[in-house]
Amino acid sequence: MKQVVLAIALIISIQCSGQITFINENTPWETLSKTAKKEKKLVFIHLEGDQCEQCNEVASKGFAGPALKDIYQKNFVSVRSNVDSENGRKLAEKFRIKGALVSLYVDPEGNILNRFNGSTSNSNAYLEHAQVALNRKNGKQLSDFEKEYKNGERSAAFLKAYIQKRREVNMPTNELLNEYIGKLPIDSIADFRVVKFIYQQGPTLDSRAYKLVRALVPYSTIDSLYKSVPSQEASAFNNGIIGNTMQKAIETKNPDLAYQASTFLQNTYNTDFLKGRLAFERNMAHFYFAVKDTAAYFRTCGSFIRQNHLLLTVDSLKRMDEEMLRTSLADQTPLGPAGEKQAVRFAPPSQRFHIELNEHAWHFYELSNNHRELENALMWSKRSMEWYEELRKDKHHMPLGNPAYIDTYAHLLYKLGRKDEAIEWQTKAVEAQKVTGMSWASMENDLAEMKAGTLK
Repeated sequence: MKQVVLAIALIISIQCSGQITFINENTPWETLSKTAKKEKKLVFIHLEGDQCEQCNEVASKGFAGPALKDIYQKNFVSVRSNVDSENGRKLAEKFRIKGALVSLYVDPEGNILNRFNGSTSNSNAYLEHAQVALNRKNGKQLSDFEKEYKNGERSAAFLKAYIQKRREVNMPTNELLNEYIGKLPIDSIADFRVVKFIYQQGPTLDSRAYKLVRALVPYSTIDSLYKSVPSQEASAFNNGIIGNTMQKAIETKNPDLAYQASTFLQNTYNTDFLKGRLAFERNMAHFYFAVKDTAAYFRTCGSFIRQNHLLLTVDSLKRMDEEMLRTSLADQTPLGPAGEKQAVRFAPPSQRFHIELNEHAWHFYELSNNHRELENALMWSKRSMEWYEELRKDKHHMPLGNPAYIDTYAHLLYKLGRKDEAIEWQTKAVEAQKVTGMSWASMENDLAEMKAGTLK
């Protein structure tokens, strides 16, 4: 672990191609806060990790946008720190962050004004998130709400405002939501506006708030709620309920709650049983992996892939994409007097299947020493490469193949004792990665360890 260096003079270190000026990564919060107060700025904290080097490189490309320089230099003290370092760990603990990648926009007092999970090469996204934070820097902050709450304020109006403030920065609200609904008269819980507010927060399926609504509110009211909002907002209701319930299930290692969330997800597909079942199995596999129940994960994942992915062909995947494209075109709204339509942009549904094959193959490489399981994972890995090539052969972003997929295949070969083949494929992975313009250092290091027979 690198020794912490207190940057008294705040020595500037600029990314090679970056336009955001980051101060020393080991600068502690106390120094960040003091500097921000002195310069009348906010603090931008980007927390990253060692688990996804490519994600970090994506962020670097995003930070390199020329449009970011002025707004960040003028309004923020910016630091980029690794959660595996001492200072990164302390920053994550202070702001209750449980991992990377996360970008935080905070005021000098430590109030989170905005939060962005993940990374992107789209510089405009960082520009928009910065502007959101700047728009929120005045007025009542989280620390004000927390102080009032600590002093005993529990009125329904206060709790509602507190919930909304926490939701602005993606902080959990489930316990506050339970308190809020407990402050309401029973007859007001069925009020349409109250029901909408509850659903907007994504209540967990085991929460008091959700159970009371389901018990006291007629189904017709809930059905009217979903029909009264745009489809994207209706989907957001469901995604919030499912996501928050799954997060709680993982945190508490509760398979019953995960099962409830997965069943809820399955039911959102209505009459499309096959897609609903696929979503259910996908969710449960994710849960078992997240809680490190390897036996259940291997069993669930193996069944999930055999009954879904391995029954698909390239032609069926292409038809899946074509059907989605037709649907997207049909849903377009004509624009202008001539009725022109916007260009269609959508994520081809086929890509999820080869991404999942590679992802699960890698997990088996990391977690299993069973020869049969590793052979199955090798088959999945090979198919992910084949599908990627067939589905994207007219594209030129990765002309030598997907380096991440090739890397997975090489590692599985190595673990199965097929060293010479592993070296051959890892060499291909390095060359494919070089073409993308992303760093290939990690892959090259693994190649050297394969040749030396020391890869763990």
